[in-house]
Amino acid sequence: MEQSELQKLVSQNREMEKKLTKKNDQFLFDLNKILDESEIDGEKKVVALNHMLTELVEGQKKGHTAKQLYGTPTEAADNIINAPEPLPEMTFGKIMLDNSLLMFTFLSALAGLMPLLSNSKAASQGLTSLVLGAVSGAFSFYLIYKYVFIYDTPGADQTNRPGALKSGGLMALCFIPWVLIFSLSAMLPPAINPMFDPVLTLVLGALAFGLRYVLKKKIGLQGTILRSY
Repeated sequence: MEQSELQKLVSQNREMEKKLTKKNDQFLFDLNKILDESEIDGEKKVVALNHMLTELVEGQKKGHTAKQLYGTPTEAADNIINAPEPLPEMTFGKIMLDNSLLMFTFLSALAGLMPLLSNSKAASQGLTSLVLGAVSGAFSFYLIYKYVFIYDTPGADQTNRPGALKSGGLMALCFIPWVLIFSLSAMLPPAINPMFDPVLTLVLGALAFGLRYVLKKKIGLQGTILRSY
């Protein structure tokens, strides 16, 4: 997290602390004392307290206390300290790369398996079609995440969350670029859209999946198709 973003959260925490009742303020004091004695990362502490204070300030309006929401300060501290590490921060570039590799793997598997099952000598899709289908599909899934599934991420603001009907409509619209581009790419001439042997097509898909695995380990590559929320 950028230092400026962290400082912004610290400022928010201080402002929310001023809104706490005396009992909840004491709870937070005891919690901070326990956290300070632990080896918790400073950024993790600030982020966790920001989520907690946001919930607590809202909870106070309904008469909820910190103890009712989080148990004792010791229990709350234990939950913060032992909380799983957050998923890697996603950027547009990483999302598109991860989604594209997964889509290429999926489309290559289909293009390679279908001819094998029908005893055909060539894959059902050319290389250019597979690449264009993978990239356009990756972008479609990015849009679906941005406008629909982003609200499923922990701590996401639910103010503008679309209803079920609107979500379905948005997802259908997001798939249009993929369907159009992938369908039209099949009409490209063989000179720029070469057809490979089905087995070779499957190998290319496996290589794409292997590359994604390596990048996931090395740089924390994270997309929106198989993302755990």
